[in-house]
Amino acid sequence: MAYCWFEKGSALCPLHGKRSEGSQVPGHGENQGASLRDYLRVVRRRKWIIVQALVLVPVAAVAFSLHQTKLYRATAQVLLVQQQLANQLNGIQDPSVYQQADRRAQTQADLARVPAVAQLALVNARLDRSVKRFLAESDATAKTNADLLELSVTDHNPRIAKLLATAYARAFAQYRGQLDTAAYVNARKSANRELRAMAANDQRGSNAYQELLSKRNQVDQMIALLTQNAVPVQNADDATQVQPRPVRNGILGLALGLVLGIGLAFLREALDTRVRSAEEIGEQLDLPLLGRVAEPSRKLRKTNRLAMLEEPRSASAEAFRMLRTNLDFMRLTRPARSIVVTSGVEREGKSTTASNLAIALARAGQRVALVDLDLRRPFIDRFFDLSGRPGIVDVAVGSVPLVDALTGVNVRNGQRRPSQNGTGNGNGKVISYMNGHARSVHAEDEGALAVLPAGTPPPSPGEFVGSVVFDRILSQLTEQFDTVIIDAPPALQVGDAMTLSARADAVVVVTRLDVVRRHMLAELKRHLDASPAAKLGFVLTGADSEDGYGYGNGYYAYADEAPEPKQVSVG
Repeated sequence: MAYCWFEKGSALCPLHGKRSEGSQVPGHGENQGASLRDYLRVVRRRKWIIVQALVLVPVAAVAFSLHQTKLYRATAQVLLVQQQLANQLNGIQDPSVYQQADRRAQTQADLARVPAVAQLALVNARLDRSVKRFLAESDATAKTNADLLELSVTDHNPRIAKLLATAYARAFAQYRGQLDTAAYVNARKSANRELRAMAANDQRGSNAYQELLSKRNQVDQMIALLTQNAVPVQNADDATQVQPRPVRNGILGLALGLVLGIGLAFLREALDTRVRSAEEIGEQLDLPLLGRVAEPSRKLRKTNRLAMLEEPRSASAEAFRMLRTNLDFMRLTRPARSIVVTSGVEREGKSTTASNLAIALARAGQRVALVDLDLRRPFIDRFFDLSGRPGIVDVAVGSVPLVDALTGVNVRNGQRRPSQNGTGNGNGKVISYMNGHARSVHAEDEGALAVLPAGTPPPSPGEFVGSVVFDRILSQLTEQFDTVIIDAPPALQVGDAMTLSARADAVVVVTRLDVVRRHMLAELKRHLDASPAAKLGFVLTGADSEDGYGYGNGYYAYADEAPEPKQVSVG
């Protein structure tokens, strides 16, 4: 019974020809919008932006508050009488009855802001201050659902603030009274002049004089009633400090910092072209995920060593075993002996991945040749201490035969020693070439790894990988080994990788999350679509930076004598 051991994101199960559980393929299924989990991932990924905003904005608000000058606000209230008693006494219907209450209140508030009221308030307070300054430091507000007008004044001195607020309320009441009684005052002045003239003519006993006197007395009553339409009901007895208020500003800064931080986090996310998950890479390249590989430890990177040799029991080495298993399953339906390992750009870990994969295949019983064809920046020789050794370029120009350029590596104990006769596996077991095939003379089921470095740098690497001589060397390696792993240059930087893919059976792409960008993936897919080789899938390096990576790496532990599982050679 066969099983599909593909990770989530794999497009197709090679054994059954159907999608594995959790697979996602571009162009299939419904496009789903961003979920709450996606938003939370963005918040977690950009948490430091949010934290900085949460800290810096409140601190800036509090610091700004502490540098502000102290200000005090005092408020007085004026009652606005809506019933016009003067009109009622005269039997006149008040036209303001049909006006909306909020409109009447706002009219009175705007009336309190005229310069004449401000001037009158300054006169009442006996302060030498400009009207413009007073209006800038005062305010008039109509209270909601109440016939009250609040008149406020702000000043650096609380005593002056209270004095001005009280004077402001009295000034508005006086000004309102002057407006309401202006016509009646003029009528009283005219009546008084006529009464004085009639008295001078000795007409005090006449009916005309008595009638005019009666009307003058009615006008006096009207004036007395109309002056009560705006009445100060509360003086400014205290003043409240309104500046600075560091606690309030700190709380507001905290809320603003949260909003600003989240906004900046999502803006940074929108402008970031980096790829965040293996699923996104699979959708962009339309390839299945073969394996996730974490970044090598600092010790391995510093010494240019490989996890499969130095740390064979680690979680990193187990990731390459899983990659080997998935690759072999893919090759059941897509037979491939020669595999090009490439990437989009440099520093994505293709050389490290190719080397560890070759060791994993050899430890599983396969005969593997690892060829360094990144002729511009070769790196395979550093992993296996082969600096100065002849390589594929030397074989091509006829300097050394292929059998002498190949160097065997002991994939069990990690010893790397070039053989003295033919291709050794590192411990003296010479791999002999019989009937055109490589085999170990020690055991039929023991794998072998032979490394073919780049050798002498050629003057034109692009022309070399497309030469007939290279085709002949690759054909010999394919006949003699079960699998040939070719470390190719980055596909987006030079054309060597695409030239090699046309001569190999399959291609494996290596991508790194913190290096690859979305536009790079689009360009890389265009290159892959133009290649005739089978695309087996992609390997995600630097997977420890992916959200949700890691499933208990302490699980992996091997007994001291536990042998590697045997695996049937593919070919």
